[in-house]
Amino acid sequence: MSIENLIKKENTKRKPSIKKLNSYLTNPGRFSILVIGQRGTGKAHWLTQIQIKHQSASKNLENINFVNAKKSNDFTDIQWENTFKKSNNGLLVITDIEELNKEAQASLFEGISTGKGGKFGFREKVFDIRIAFTTTKSISSLRDSETYLTHKFFDRICQFAVKFPSYQRGDRNTWKDFKKTWHKMCFEEHNTLPGEELKEWLENGNIILHGNFRDLDKLAINWHNYRLQDDIQEENILELVKSDFNDFYRFPEHNDNLKREFEISDDITWNDNLDNFKEAYTRFIKEKYGSLKQGAKKAGISYRTMERWANGKGKKKEE
Repeated sequence: MSIENLIKKENTKRKPSIKKLNSYLTNPGRFSILVIGQRGTGKAHWLTQIQIKHQSASKNLENINFVNAKKSNDFTDIQWENTFKKSNNGLLVITDIEELNKEAQASLFEGISTGKGGKFGFREKVFDIRIAFTTTKSISSLRDSETYLTHKFFDRICQFAVKFPSYQRGDRNTWKDFKKTWHKMCFEEHNTLPGEELKEWLENGNIILHGNFRDLDKLAINWHNYRLQDDIQEENILELVKSDFNDFYRFPEHNDNLKREFEISDDITWNDNLDNFKEAYTRFIKEKYGSLKQGAKKAGISYRTMERWANGKGKKKEE
């Protein structure tokens, strides 16, 4: 099936985002692309689908390689160069770019600055790759302060931008998406699509699926699991699923506000509680003062200490 036919099957709100991403990924200029959207809105799914449909070295879509930004914070130039080599003639996707620390941003900036012929690389500009970055943050939180990204780095990675909508906005054609999710699961038995009661619940506006497709996955597998229990009638499943979803499974509301309440947990060690506090404190400092460096001055704590806390390394370094 062609990419055009895949797009036709999508709901009205999502179609423009997919069309835009498709045009960006096939643009001969190989410009950097920032893909924005909350968890479960389809960022990785559509990057992969478009790469598969256009699989071609000439378009730099021969392969696709996903790298998590947080896990790459300790990459050396050699490791980045090996990553570029693995992605040569293909698409490199760096996910959750807001989790890349400032030192790593400076290092990666050198690699993604193009040389002659639009090639990428560190010691030499020799790689023909296309690069996309994903984020769950709003464009303003990435662009308007240096809380997450330096202005220089943001400018380099956001040559094109596309935002995937969530179920919290506009067209909530969730039933159509639920049917896709249900069929994707390929349940071997009791696989008849749930009835109109579920459809009404999903689309009546009383439920907000902050997890988007991830929430639909949970609803589908839980509905099916209740069907497998002989003592439960089909007409009773909706109330059971609703109760489970609200009590246990629903994805938390996305919030761009970095300030969050710190709460001591009895389920983890005191050292882990301390690490969580350090991370929460650095988030608050960054929000209040605009940057971690400025916040460290105001707090009277060294910048390097605060940076270790922000990257979850406080415990490792100080024990």
